[in-house]
Amino acid sequence: MGKAVQTPAGHAGRRQASREMILLLCVLSFLVLFSFTALVSRMYHKKVHGLADQWFAAGEERLQAGDSAVALTDYRNALVYSPNNTKFQFHLAEALAAGGHYDQARPYLLALLSESPGSGEVNLQLARIAAANNARADALRYYQGAIYGEWKDDANSTRWQIRRELCEYLISKGAINQAIPAALDLDENTPENDPARLKIVGQLLLQTNQWVRAQALYRSLLRADRYDEEATAGAGRAAFELGEFSAAIEDLNRLSPERREQADVASVLEMAHRVLAMSPFLAGLSPQVKAQRAANALSIAELRAQGCARETGQSLVETPPRTELQVAYATSQTMQLNWDLRDLQKFPDRLDSAMQTAFDIENAVAQTCGEPQGDNRALWLLARSRSAVNR
Repeated sequence: MGKAVQTPAGHAGRRQASREMILLLCVLSFLVLFSFTALVSRMYHKKVHGLADQWFAAGEERLQAGDSAVALTDYRNALVYSPNNTKFQFHLAEALAAGGHYDQARPYLLALLSESPGSGEVNLQLARIAAANNARADALRYYQGAIYGEWKDDANSTRWQIRRELCEYLISKGAINQAIPAALDLDENTPENDPARLKIVGQLLLQTNQWVRAQALYRSLLRADRYDEEATAGAGRAAFELGEFSAAIEDLNRLSPERREQADVASVLEMAHRVLAMSPFLAGLSPQVKAQRAANALSIAELRAQGCARETGQSLVETPPRTELQVAYATSQTMQLNWDLRDLQKFPDRLDSAMQTAFDIENAVAQTCGEPQGDNRALWLLARSRSAVNR
């Protein structure tokens, strides 16, 4: 038999099959290479992320141990391997701020805030930096951002703590007017069944001169536990500041002897007794005792005015009198004959005018020479309480 003759169509078919095989091998090679590259890439990124996590964990451990300088290096190394990790950035900024490196921490925090304006923790760190830098307006803004920001865990408790921190910060700066709304806000956001927190609020209300609110808070605590000494002391202090001196004494006398001997309570008790001993307005006093107390009040006020005038180089007899102190002192001198002990006994209707002049002198002296001490303070406090009653 002769050889089979290959046709052109057969040659073409084999060439086509050969090309397909080559193409298939190329595709398979590409897929193998791609898979290998992806595997290597994943291993590389896993290694990089592992190193980042290791450095971060080391930083956390160092920070907990109090070695903030080394912790900062560890956090920075973590960011080298994971530069866009916001968690790492925040912890680095937090550590920088804790170490007083505010200028370095602030850019990180501002960048984080631009990405997450509602972040409570970022706002809080910025608030603390602003507070440390005496930037009160910024501190207030960021504290508010922290209070109303987003918190992952136990948000209500965290917000309460921030409200407290804000209030204490403002008080520490002497910004009582700004601290008042912060204290009231804290009061409104404190559960009624949390005595420990309510006592903290009570102290802040006292420090911001919110006597009525503080008294109501402490009275509510005493209704739940009438033997609570901290609440008793707080109620007594509030009553004292409100000019309710008898109530203050009653409250504070219910404390244990050891507590009454402590300086904060002992001084209030002593002054409350002194105020009552000087007041001619108490019920049950005889006309003679009232007159004696009014005459004593005038004498005490005049002596204080004279001492203040010497301290400030001010004349009390300038004609015509110009300052409040000069006017009040001139009134006392002009009315001296009508307000002596005998006339006050004989004309008890003059007592109120005599006491008002004594009050005017004490108030004017307090503005010029500062708050008084001793009997003058008792008289000044009595004046304040009478002003509140007559308001």
